Amino acid sequence: MDINVISTFDNAQTYLSAAKLDNTGIPGLWHSHMIEPFWPEIAKYAPFDQDFKQPKAVTELDALEKQLDILCKLNVGNLQSKFVEIVTALPLVDDDPMIVALYPLCNSNQGVKERQNGVLGASVFGNVVININPLAKDWKNWIPFVFAHEYHHNIWGHNWYVMHGGQGIEETYLENMIIEGQADLFAESLFPGLIPLWNRPFDPEVESKLWEQIKLVLDSKDPCTHRAHMFGDEMAGLPWCMGYSFGRAIVADFMQKHPSISFVELLDIPCRRIFEESKYGKI
Repeated sequence: MDINVISTFDNAQTYLSAAKLDNTGIPGLWHSHMIEPFWPEIAKYAPFDQDFKQPKAVTELDALEKQLDILCKLNVGNLQSKFVEIVTALPLVDDDPMIVALYPLCNSNQGVKERQNGVLGASVFGNVVININPLAKDWKNWIPFVFAHEYHHNIWGHNWYVMHGGQGIEETYLENMIIEGQADLFAESLFPGLIPLWNRPFDPEVESKLWEQIKLVLDSKDPCTHRAHMFGDEMAGLPWCMGYSFGRAIVADFMQKHPSISFVELLDIPCRRIFEESKYGKI
């Protein structure tokens, strides 16, 4: 499939100049310069509202100026070539081009800066948004990894919602974990030198205690429950991104038991079967 990479950095320069003149109007300026020109195209395939995935306004203007000095020099052509290589590894036949929109990310988002190397992705029904903070360590190396993760979401969604007509989809927390685990393992297979911090293993005692909590919500369809158990809730004793760690572990165990299964073949296997045939389905 064709890939259309959209760089929003020129618009960000215009936004920065306007925001310096009137920093009280930042929300409106961000929307007019950074959302309105791009979002209708990015979200055009979405069957329902996806505005919650819109990139957040960058409010630290001095940091943004430094970021744009770096981002405007980013070789988008080379990046697009890497995206094509990733798509080739897990192809999708589609006449519609995929849009990959590159946005700056607020430097005050310390979680992404310190734990995710400054790169945050979102899948928007066939398209991808990548938010980048070039003031983070190794940020450039993680852009293709994050794209691979989000692209896998697009492939999974196309397979189950389009090719399978939505049959077999559960929309449970368990399914959410498995989807994220597949996406991370696919990205790791292409970039074995990159080890995501969000997939760090827990020591056995902690893992056992967390799994007892997770088992109680595997079939939950409540978005708040999904959010807390995927991204973590420190106040509730749920570590950061614990759902990603368990999702990867479940899928990895399944693939270890079925070493001949490719990522293409894995797409067709129901998430519940992946879980039940992993060691986690028996504990």
